[in-house]
Amino acid sequence: MLKVAVIGTGLIATLKHLPAWKRAKDVARVVALCDVDIARAAEVAAKFGIPSTYANTREMYDKEGPDIVDICTPPKTHKTLAVEALDAFSHVLLEKPMATSLAECDEILAAAQRVNRKVCLAHSDLFYPAFMKARELLESGKVGPLAGMRIFLATPVDYITSKPGHWAHKLRGGVLGETGPHVVYMTLAFIKAIRHVQIHGQKLLKDYPWSPFEDYRITLAGEDAVSSIALTYATRHWAAQLEIWGRDGIITADLESQAVTLYRRGELKPVDVGVSTVKVAADLVRTAASSGLDLATRRYQTTHDLLIQKFSASVRDKTPSPVPPEDGRESIRVLDLLMEHLEKGAVRF
Repeated sequence: MLKVAVIGTGLIATLKHLPAWKRAKDVARVVALCDVDIARAAEVAAKFGIPSTYANTREMYDKEGPDIVDICTPPKTHKTLAVEALDAFSHVLLEKPMATSLAECDEILAAAQRVNRKVCLAHSDLFYPAFMKARELLESGKVGPLAGMRIFLATPVDYITSKPGHWAHKLRGGVLGETGPHVVYMTLAFIKAIRHVQIHGQKLLKDYPWSPFEDYRITLAGEDAVSSIALTYATRHWAAQLEIWGRDGIITADLESQAVTLYRRGELKPVDVGVSTVKVAADLVRTAASSGLDLATRRYQTTHDLLIQKFSASVRDKTPSPVPPEDGRESIRVLDLLMEHLEKGAVRF
């Protein structure tokens, strides 16, 4: 049984990581929770049945000797906490983004290599069933070679934008620093080497002066394909949609309903349009029914469930990390390019 220590008691820990660790009780057990607010740590520990709480990480490592340390704190703390955990000979699960700079990423990589311990980035959106199915369909050749892709994410105004004290506003790029890593690592899952970037930020909501932009349009270009990305923080709705364009068809994936469709329309004759429409509708019904059944029978696994299961297995079986630190570093490299262009007020390609 793997011993796990979790650092941080914010929303990502309490809503995502801790519930997932609790469901992974057959392979791992959270033995300690650490937060500078020890009262908050005690409250959360009681809720999740965690036996020990600490305000000091070094004391926790000395007393608990965790196999895995799960870091759920703001990005500016990631490098220091990750290196410290690795030096305590623990494997590390690290929330995105990996760090605040490439230099910090390199320090984490060096520490992991020095002590021969694994680092896994919590690039959770890679583990949506719909996302994994889209990758599988592309890799199987169902739509031919990759020709391009599109990502659309909508985050409700009241989740971050309307809150002047939210920590995301203090990040480089504001809310883009919080959500941007998701669209970058999703793109890198399909387009391995990003060579050029383009970004435009638009201010839409004057009631929130602390928010520089609420609409972003991004282009990430590789050698053979381009990812077009739209991010909005100006509505009251959630959305997470992915399109993969192959030479012989288009895969669409709704990362919330888990609906996946395969779209082909080589001709615009009425019969061809009708057939493709029926096939897309059938895919929607089939995948919606499957997701509904999983939810009804409680078989549905969250992205963090799958991430934590795969990382725990990699530690136990001494296999590669499901999201290695090199992937986290590359995400930061691309995100840095976007931030540089956004800060210059330039749109470059």
